[in-house]
Amino acid sequence: MSVIIGLLATGLVLAQGVAQADSVRAEPDSVAPGYRIVEHGPVSVAAKLKPQRTTKPLTVGDRFRLELTVKRHRGQKVSEPFVEELGRFLVLDRNTVTRYQGDTIIDVHELEMAAFATGEIAVPGFLVTWPEQGEVLAVRSDSLVLNVASVMPEDMKEINDLKPQIPFPNLLPLWLTLAVLGAGGLVFLGYRWFRAWRRRRLEPEPLPESWEEALAALRALPVKEWLSRGKVKRYYYMVSEILKRYLTRRYGFPAIDQTTSEMVLAMKRARIAERDGFVGFFRRADLVKYAKLVPPMPEMETAVVQAQDLVNRTTPKRITHNAQRTKLDA
Repeated sequence: MSVIIGLLATGLVLAQGVAQADSVRAEPDSVAPGYRIVEHGPVSVAAKLKPQRTTKPLTVGDRFRLELTVKRHRGQKVSEPFVEELGRFLVLDRNTVTRYQGDTIIDVHELEMAAFATGEIAVPGFLVTWPEQGEVLAVRSDSLVLNVASVMPEDMKEINDLKPQIPFPNLLPLWLTLAVLGAGGLVFLGYRWFRAWRRRRLEPEPLPESWEEALAALRALPVKEWLSRGKVKRYYYMVSEILKRYLTRRYGFPAIDQTTSEMVLAMKRARIAERDGFVGFFRRADLVKYAKLVPPMPEMETAVVQAQDLVNRTTPKRITHNAQRTKLDA
């Protein structure tokens, strides 16, 4: 019974790896029909067997891992590792990782293989080719010896060889693979679209330019209503807060949290050209807010106009020039 189970496992591994084996056994399309093997060159390849994940002996059909390390210069183009003839081995899977050390590129190819012979058998050397001065050169890795145990009982002396694979154009696995890949692609695209849609919903609307925001806020103040109802203190407070937010966004210092004295020092450091105008406005507003000063009506009506003028005079020159040019064109 154990022999039958071993043979069935061997057959399953053989069927799974025959396609990958064909792709590794054949030379890549980019390799010229002839190449010359050199021992020392700008490209090197080294092979080693990876440790087994279990302690039991390796038997026919069991998988083992072979690591190929290809070192080359950053500008050197090389082929994928291949063998002229796999013989009694199959390559079932491969994985490649690339690292960089200065100008040296290190490609580490991990191959998952299986052997279909017993005893001490040699894994053939893998070739890597590259073009140089009108010819194709190649370097070969060392051949490694592998000890493969038999799955047959010791008292069984003979067993018939496995019959060769019968070619059959079964396209069902191909169509299933394409269907799975297509479904995976649709899921990936849907996930990317959902993330972009969610990001657009969560991201706040971009703020307008600081001068545009300040001018819009000043225009929106109900000046006549507040002054007619005697809300002078609220009026000056709102105009001051709009100018403080404008200075905070425009020049990058926290004017919105500073006193007038602190803003004077900050505006000096920022070298604001209209510093005196801002300081004069804020000090007059402080008298209204904290000393209960009530300025004459003409002065109160022009306070918002004075604030707009300060914003306009500190708007970047390029923006101001474009706005004036647009006004002239209209």
